[in-house]
Amino acid sequence: RKMKDNEWMDKIGGSFRNHPYGVALIWRFSPLPEFVKNVGPALVPTLRTRYQMGAILTHGLPFTVLWSVMGSEAARVARGGVPSGTLKRMVGVISWVGLVVSPTLFGWWIKGLGGGKEEDVDATT
Repeated sequence: RKMKDNEWMDKIGGSFRNHPYGVALIWRFSPLPEFVKNVGPALVPTLRTRYQMGAILTHGLPFTVLWSVMGSEAARVARGGVPSGTLKRMVGVISWVGLVVSPTLFGWWIKGLGGGKEEDVDATT
């Protein structure tokens, strides 16, 4: 109820309405805290469950595999093994995505919301 007349919630809702899967995926990869990433889209009534589930799976499955491999590789190094080339490449890619790609995509989305025009909200693809 408190957010019903909130300008930003209207813009976010419009963005989710126009590009539900893409915006849900941007939220999953955003630099926001996990609680916000998990609960935030649930507060947007225009986001249908299938798009939210699709974004969760698209984001979650690869990261589950990624962190499992990272854990295995780190355990090998902790036991005195040599870091593999795979581990070094994965750390490089994770760093690039986490420090550059995710914040950039989220920033572009926020910038598109800030214009106040429907065309700006529509430009989030």
